[in-house]
Amino acid sequence: MPQTGSVRPLDSMIIEMASCLEENLASRSQSFADQGLRFLFLLNNSYFIRQQNLLIDLDIFDTAQLTRKVEDYMETYLQVSWSPVLSCLLTPTPSCFGKNCSPLPKFEFEFQKTYSTQKLWKVPDPELRKTLSRAITEKIISGYTKYIEDSNVTTLKFTPQNLEEMLQELFEG
Repeated sequence: MPQTGSVRPLDSMIIEMASCLEENLASRSQSFADQGLRFLFLLNNSYFIRQQNLLIDLDIFDTAQLTRKVEDYMETYLQVSWSPVLSCLLTPTPSCFGKNCSPLPKFEFEFQKTYSTQKLWKVPDPELRKTLSRAITEKIISGYTKYIEDSNVTTLKFTPQNLEEMLQELFEG
């Protein structure tokens, strides 16, 4: 095959198609009202593209860049979906009739709302599903456990184990 400059025509076409695909995915993701779903969509698709690139081993793609993109989408997903849940425990609550109010009911409500919304979302790749579930679990359980220990909370609606079991059910679809 003739080579133009430093990139062969077929490689150039593949690069252009991949670029168009990324633009279309980014554009399509804008249609999701829920920011968590938007970034999960981008994460699922970017991960798939990265996996396909690894399978066919094309030297024309920067695998490290694809991996960074996947990691960035995962981090953004965690920030928009689960950081608000955890922030309920970190934000001081106003006093109720002169007493400090526990942030646990707000945390429990936000956790349940986010969990219920995302329980039916799907992550088709088992490896990505496991990685994402682990990242959410580490974020939520570590923050929840720290709050419980620091605040000497003894009566809980959800134990850390309950939350962990629930989080393991996410993304099965």
